[in-house]
Amino acid sequence: MRKRISILCIFIMILFLGLWIGWSMGQTPKVTFPKTLNLATHPVGTMLNAVGTGLATVLSKYLPTVVKVMPTTGPIEWLPMATSGEVDMGVLNDWDSKMGRLGREDYKAATGGKGASIYLLCSGAPALNGPLVAETSGIKKGTDVKGKRYVGVFTGSAGITAQANAALANWGHKPTDVRMISVPGVEAGVRAIIEGRADITGSTNIGMSVIAELDAGKGARYISFDPSPEAFKRMQEHFPCYLVQVMPGPGMTGVREPVFMMAYNFYLVGSERLSDAVAYSIVKTLWEYNKELGPIHVRLKDWTKDRFVTNKATIPYHPGAINFYKEVGAWGTEMESLQKQLLAEK
Repeated sequence: MRKRISILCIFIMILFLGLWIGWSMGQTPKVTFPKTLNLATHPVGTMLNAVGTGLATVLSKYLPTVVKVMPTTGPIEWLPMATSGEVDMGVLNDWDSKMGRLGREDYKAATGGKGASIYLLCSGAPALNGPLVAETSGIKKGTDVKGKRYVGVFTGSAGITAQANAALANWGHKPTDVRMISVPGVEAGVRAIIEGRADITGSTNIGMSVIAELDAGKGARYISFDPSPEAFKRMQEHFPCYLVQVMPGPGMTGVREPVFMMAYNFYLVGSERLSDAVAYSIVKTLWEYNKELGPIHVRLKDWTKDRFVTNKATIPYHPGAINFYKEVGAWGTEMESLQKQLLAEK
């Protein structure tokens, strides 16, 4: 009798052990988060700082960590910190992402020629970018720019400098045709116009708060690009983009008439040091609570989950992000092929 009871007890223990193992294997592993995650942006007052603040707000609300926004002069400053581990994430454009990862252009010196250790977490809102003047300047079109004081060198971001050069090329000008001015970032370029130190800045983004300040004082006016095939080809030699016609309306300060502006994609990138589980949780959170971004900032209305995965990506995706995109059916054979191609570039 005792022997039968012992056998029965052993059988029950084995049964419960098997059930427990099966249950535990089906559970999602617990993610270990650091107390804080640093998200780098352009300076305070820029559109990318506002976008980064919005992303950090939603992530901090739903993740068991605090996402701290780290304003910098731009990716030339913070991309090396993504390699060292001082920065966990950052927002920047697709051109800076590629040049930064590969260590090319101005990023060669900043990264010691090795490139920054970053992956793409998600592609976001398209940037709407154009040259800006004061309404009182008398500058109405690109041909009026010759000989003017032109903000065309942005020491914090090689990509913004490339955009300013693309603007000149679009209008048929060379850098020697203007009186070139150097500033740290886009906000400083608009500030130079407000303070009377410049006539035009070659690159600004729709939605920057400093543009409203210029508009309240001297009036703000965006100068249109020439959409002709010849002019567009010239600007493409400096910066990869596409042109869109933007109409006046709410949130479009400085757009006084229909103008052609350059468009390209903004990215949320993560350091390669970011664990797969944390990267997975970041993109999952932004995906599931995507509708909470729009009310924070007008440009975040376009940071929609249908843009997260793009076949025009310029850098490879983070493995943890890929795991999530596969789960929701957003990752296919085309993206797998592109990922291998992008990984092979470095």
